[in-house]
Amino acid sequence: MAVSVNGNTNSTVYGKGDICLKLNPFDNFRMFTLYEDWRSDDRKPIDLSNGQKIYLVFKSKKKEIRIPEYDLVDSNYTVDKVNGQVLFKIAKKQAIDILAMDTKVFYITRVYDVTDSTGKKVVSSDEEVLYTGQWKDETSNTVENYTSQVKTLMTALDDRDAQIKSLQESNVKLMEQNADLAAQLAALQDSYDKMYVEYNEIESKLAEYQSGAEYTGTVIGTGTNYKIVTGVNSTTGKNYTEEEMANALKNLELDVQE
Repeated sequence: MAVSVNGNTNSTVYGKGDICLKLNPFDNFRMFTLYEDWRSDDRKPIDLSNGQKIYLVFKSKKKEIRIPEYDLVDSNYTVDKVNGQVLFKIAKKQAIDILAMDTKVFYITRVYDVTDSTGKKVVSSDEEVLYTGQWKDETSNTVENYTSQVKTLMTALDDRDAQIKSLQESNVKLMEQNADLAAQLAALQDSYDKMYVEYNEIESKLAEYQSGAEYTGTVIGTGTNYKIVTGVNSTTGKNYTEEEMANALKNLELDVQE
């Protein structure tokens, strides 16, 4: 079940327990429109005609104030009960008594009168609760508005704190990832430096090799001649004198030039 206040089909529709009915210590006229399924976009009003009696009930532990639907006889009000509308008049005395209650709950109930063929009431059905809500003193709006604003701000601050905490945690994770990446980068840089040194060494050796005499494959001479010069004269068997050694080396040098 659901309800909207003032009988306007364009009004906000409230589920059970969601509405807060505003009262003041004077005569209060309140019109409701009752619906079957308030969650549906094509929700339909409850037919309150056909002998149904609708009541607005205020209860506390010690007291009950029962207000029947407003009598429309000689009234300027128009109420469409077939389409779920019902009007109540909360008289000044009733309003004062209600505002003095310690329990801020109200009910909208209905009772069927079962009649015979002559229209005489035979029995009444059990009382059925159509809607349950809360009420408040409308003069307390200022305080409640401030309270509501404070609650809204507190909720906003809690949400902001949660966002800040989430961002801080994300920042810590990013810092850790950054540290890991920095370590990986340092290791890669060190490896690069070592490879660069090796590259330079290979380049240097390659340049040295390219600047040297290249073998062409041509054979120089038809054979190899060599002489062995020792410190002993093979003819006499005695050691060479310095003069003999000099002559032997001179003769060796001439053989090489030839």
